[in-house]
Amino acid sequence: MSRRDIFAHRGVTTHAHENTMAAFKAAMATSATGIEFDLQMTLDRVAIVTHDYNMKKTIGKAVLTTEMTLAAIKKKKIAGTKEKILTFDELLAWAIPCNIPMNIELKESFENNIGDLEIIVRKTQSLKNCHFSSFHAEVLQNIKKINAQAIVALIPTRKFDWTALGNMPWLDLIHANKRFYYKERYLQLASNANIGLRFYGITGKEPFLKNPHASVIGWITDYPNAVHKKMCH
Repeated sequence: MSRRDIFAHRGVTTHAHENTMAAFKAAMATSATGIEFDLQMTLDRVAIVTHDYNMKKTIGKAVLTTEMTLAAIKKKKIAGTKEKILTFDELLAWAIPCNIPMNIELKESFENNIGDLEIIVRKTQSLKNCHFSSFHAEVLQNIKKINAQAIVALIPTRKFDWTALGNMPWLDLIHANKRFYYKERYLQLASNANIGLRFYGITGKEPFLKNPHASVIGWITDYPNAVHKKMCH
């Protein structure tokens, strides 16, 4: 059996809304070994657990997270649910005592925002099972400046130059789309640079789950049980 980790993408969302406590608790009742979630910042510099910078889809109001205070956000319910957006502190209050591994994706509101990154890193620096991911290399580099021991993972876009991995000493991991990047060329480039890989978009139907490349350390999925079953059989 593979020992790769399985992170539940925004929790398990088959019976709960993404990035909610219900979704995270559901994830830990499955074969997931940890949770993946997104952080944005509010106007009053509170980290909240939500994916979209523009809150139109989330709470029905076309406004950026950084243009609303936490109090204003908490007055709204997530569209189609009875739940409200979690703060990072509220999630940590549950996750830390339960020792739940966390894949924290830092979104665009953390760009050019090292002060708020310092707060996030301080709150997590004593945790052993925690790492940060982002599409934004600058965000991850700033995390390393704050805490050189923090584990950071870049989420590459289609424009990313994989041949440059050897010139990125600050980078620990790549979190890549399986559709585009689970290919020998990219696997080998990561291996040559001694950078570990997790792949997202995993459904549990992928043949490579049974015998993944040596550079792969885990998966990010909406279907933890299906992934675990494929890995084991």
